[in-house]
Amino acid sequence: NAAIPQMQEIMLEFRAGKMVFEGKKVAPDTRKGLVRIAKGDEGLVHFQWLDRSQNVVEDDQIIFPDEAVFEKVNQASGRVYLLKFNTDDRKFFFWMQEPKAENDSHLCSSVNYYLNRPLEFLDEEGPDASVPLQVSEDVVEDDISSRAGILVEPNFGAEVSSDVTSSSGPVKLEDLQRILSNIDPADTALDPDEGLSLGDILKPDLIMPLIETLQLEQRLESYLPEGQWSPEDILELLQSPPFRQQMDSFAYVLRTGQIDLSQFGVDPSKYKFTVLSFLEALEDSVSKAS
Repeated sequence: NAAIPQMQEIMLEFRAGKMVFEGKKVAPDTRKGLVRIAKGDEGLVHFQWLDRSQNVVEDDQIIFPDEAVFEKVNQASGRVYLLKFNTDDRKFFFWMQEPKAENDSHLCSSVNYYLNRPLEFLDEEGPDASVPLQVSEDVVEDDISSRAGILVEPNFGAEVSSDVTSSSGPVKLEDLQRILSNIDPADTALDPDEGLSLGDILKPDLIMPLIETLQLEQRLESYLPEGQWSPEDILELLQSPPFRQQMDSFAYVLRTGQIDLSQFGVDPSKYKFTVLSFLEALEDSVSKAS
């Protein structure tokens, strides 16, 4: 279909309708829809909404790491989700059309994982085989009309624009400006330690001996959700897509200098903005404290 922009790789697809603004309320568009997260030919992440019956992309937006978040709208009765931009007041609402509501939170985590991976990680493989990359079409559709009555009136802090930006053509000037602002000027080839990530350190074969000898599950108890945590549970958490996405995001803001090291008790003048340097700084502060 000529209306569909060329995508290099589809990373996630699931069935969801979009919602349209009626004043300050949003009401469901009753068409069968599809949310797609894909990498464009230019290497950037696109968030798209398609009319599923026509197989036509209606909305197509380029999203950069840490620019937007996908979350459940708790004020709404029903499976309503919101794509909210941190950089401006854009808000886009969707209602889930997948048959199984119990998969919604996993899909939500997957959306955030793919939207917020730092650009340098885009060529790596996905989080793991359990993330649903594409939903099969042979599952019986939900009754669309039963959800047509969903209305939600979120508490907007700012006036909401109902314009959905569509960029099915070439990359626009504002997208290029955002691309340039996201490029890390540092030359990673100059420092072999700069490319080290937290994922390289928090690997099962390195963490398991520490869990067994230091009884880390007891020390981490106050930072974890309530319940019993076994060493295996902690390992599973460390390898989960949402946790790895958070690690990647932290490493990204650390490397690009977008973080105040003093909040961790680290003197910014003495350490470089790399994961290794940050860990050395924490080690020094712990030795001083003890």
